[in-house]
Amino acid sequence: MEVFFWGVRGSIPTPGKNFTKYGGNTSCVELHVDNKVIIFDMGSGLVNLGNYLLKKNIKKFDILLSHFHYDHTCGLPFFQPAYNKDFQFTIRSGIEKTRSKTFDVLNKQISSPSFPITVDAFSAKIKFCDFKIGRDFYIDKVRVKTIPLNHPDGAVGYRVEYNKKAICYITDHEHELKKKNKSLLDFLKNAEVLIYDSTYDDKHFKNYIGWGHSTWQEAIRLAKACNIKKLFIYHHNPENDDKKMNDIESACKKMDNNFIVAKEGMFINIK
Repeated sequence: MEVFFWGVRGSIPTPGKNFTKYGGNTSCVELHVDNKVIIFDMGSGLVNLGNYLLKKNIKKFDILLSHFHYDHTCGLPFFQPAYNKDFQFTIRSGIEKTRSKTFDVLNKQISSPSFPITVDAFSAKIKFCDFKIGRDFYIDKVRVKTIPLNHPDGAVGYRVEYNKKAICYITDHEHELKKKNKSLLDFLKNAEVLIYDSTYDDKHFKNYIGWGHSTWQEAIRLAKACNIKKLFIYHHNPENDDKKMNDIESACKKMDNNFIVAKEGMFINIK
């Protein structure tokens, strides 16, 4: 498995000189597994990923959406492979709470008066697939497990398994104070990689209860409890500039070198 981080920011892109080290694009992660390309989320990081896919002539892939909030979907209208008839890909999402199909939600987002074109402008062969959150499915031989997350309007977490290795993508999830989530602990157990929503810190978390996000300290607690090999702090607060992120990175490294703050452009090989 190989993992590429194309967008690591949460809520809104953060351009500017104070956000260059960790990156300002919103959620988008590329996974290579069993000669397949799987993409987590379609935030603004999807734009640069699209240019890379064109350059490398990678014409077939799957996209797994955590949910439909704009910071996780805003890259789609600017995703150049969508306008190329030689490309084919599938966009999958869980619809437990929204009760709307994947195509219907995205078609509504990319339409007047919010946007000048619709999904009808896409030339690629695109399939929109819905699944019930909590059920497993397969992308050829790659197993994908799903779990509901605690986020306004609902969200889904993913565990991708292949050849006895696993990577978990858990973003936009609010943990409960002083209460263990046994289902999530079981879901994450012994994964090689955990990518986890770390928007806030423990000190300020109580101010944001109900907003649907977690903390970098909770990420570490989960990683320790679940025997995670490598943890990636992810979905960075847009208010946290490079200086603040450096402080978080230093605190993580003091505890364990395998607690890593994700950076845009970062690549890891899971052996």
